[in-house]
Amino acid sequence: MNEKFYSLKKEKQDRMINGAMQVFSQYGYRHSSTDEMVRVCGVSKGLWFHYFENKPGLYSFVASYGLKYAMLEISMMTVPEGADYFTLRYAVEECKMSMMKKYPYLPLFLNSIVREEDPDVEKLIREPRQKYAEQLSEIMMQADYTLLRNHEDYLLLIDMLDYTIEALLADGYRSPVFSPSRYLMEVQKHIDVMKRLL
Repeated sequence: MNEKFYSLKKEKQDRMINGAMQVFSQYGYRHSSTDEMVRVCGVSKGLWFHYFENKPGLYSFVASYGLKYAMLEISMMTVPEGADYFTLRYAVEECKMSMMKKYPYLPLFLNSIVREEDPDVEKLIREPRQKYAEQLSEIMMQADYTLLRNHEDYLLLIDMLDYTIEALLADGYRSPVFSPSRYLMEVQKHIDVMKRLL
């Protein structure tokens, strides 16, 4: 817990968190700079290091914060009883889009945290990242997989859909303005295609 940081006004905390999420999600840990974070959120470099000793400490804090926030939001999801895999997968993406209201880059940052392998921070985020993965797995285990399990390669089909959804999200962030509704429409189109193929 970073008591000094939490003594800041909430608006300034969120501005710094959003700036760090944006930069880390776009460039990854290794290629992110506090200079870019200063440019994005307008908080001096000295202020960053007043609250965070170093770049690994900053990344660890923001990643843990983002993962905890995402887990809280996901825990409040309503899982329709008997929902098939595709319905539940779409619901998870809807939940991620609702997170953007407070933290616009959090969905992209979550993907980057999951893939982060830099040894300077990987061990620092291992535990919260594992908890996040387990929570998502528990949610998805509630789905009805009947339609998928009729196919021997259904785990590959799930991987294909996951990679496609991840690519759609990255593409959305590369556009001048990210549109959650357009993103969800694209996700639904890809889900519908896979359902038709099955």
